[in-house]
Amino acid sequence: MGLIALIVLIVILFSGCATSAPRIVIEPATQDLGEVPQEPLETSYTIRNQGDGVLEIEKVSTSCGCTKASVDSETIPPGKTTQLRVTLDPIEDNLHGDVMRIIYVRSNDPDTPEAEVEFRATIRKAES
Repeated sequence: MGLIALIVLIVILFSGCATSAPRIVIEPATQDLGEVPQEPLETSYTIRNQGDGVLEIEKVSTSCGCTKASVDSETIPPGKTTQLRVTLDPIEDNLHGDVMRIIYVRSNDPDTPEAEVEFRATIRKAES
C-alpha cells in the first residue's frame, strides 16, 4: 500500500511541474504576389498561437528598409490569432523586377524564438 501511495504522490507532484508554453505558427509561410505595378503594396499573414501559454510578440523586423511590418496585437492567448501586416514601397528605392523580402518575428516561443516568412513579387517599372 505504501508503494502505491508513493507513486500517486510522485505523479501528482510532477504533473504540477509541467509548464505551459506558446507555439508560434505563421501562415502562409511564403507568398507569391505575382506581377504588380511599381506602387506601394500590402499583404498580410496570420499569426496563430498553437501552444498552451500566452504568446508574446517581442519584435518584428524586415530584410529591407523599404518594407514595413507590424502586428495587430503583441499578446496572443492560446488558440487565438492576430494579423501580421506588411507594406512594401518600391517607389522609395526605385525597385523593379523580381524582389523577395523576409519578415522576422521574434517571440517568447521557446522552440522557435524567431520565425520568418517571405513574399516575392515582380514589380513593373513605372512608365516615365
